[in-house]
Amino acid sequence: MKKNMTKRLLAALLAAAMALSLTACGGGGSDAGTGDGSGEAASAALTEEEYQQAVEDLSTEMSEIQTNASTAITDPESAKEVLEAMKTSLNDFIAITPPEAYADAHEKLQSGCGALIDFIDTVAAMTEETDQTKLADLTTQMNEHLQTALTDMAEGASMLETASGSANS
Repeated sequence: MKKNMTKRLLAALLAAAMALSLTACGGGGSDAGTGDGSGEAASAALTEEEYQQAVEDLSTEMSEIQTNASTAITDPESAKEVLEAMKTSLNDFIAITPPEAYADAHEKLQSGCGALIDFIDTVAAMTEETDQTKLADLTTQMNEHLQTALTDMAEGASMLETASGSANS
């Protein structure tokens, strides 16, 4: 039973990391590069270049987490650490203040990040649950959170790309 839960946790983790890296990677511009990469929340709005770098940094962090997840397949504690690292990166991104041109896109990306955090929390709750009825409910919630995350991240990335094109015109 514990082995199945570890596999479920890893599968969910990989799905989340892949979903985020695939949707977030399309949003950044190639002219980005002035961000400090620290992932810390800014009190003032970032410049457009800094914001694009923050999006790229989040995508890179998710890819690194995905790589690290492969080593967590046999160890539930390592898998939980990877999930917590993902949540930290997502919360850091949620907390930044985008430039006005990217405000709507960031709001959608925030929603997607929030849904992904809910997804991670649901996956973590599943590792502690043994009741099959509750597991079925949690599985439904997990799928709903992941679908919301995928949809919002894809829409946010598209909005970001549009805003980036408008800003560069």
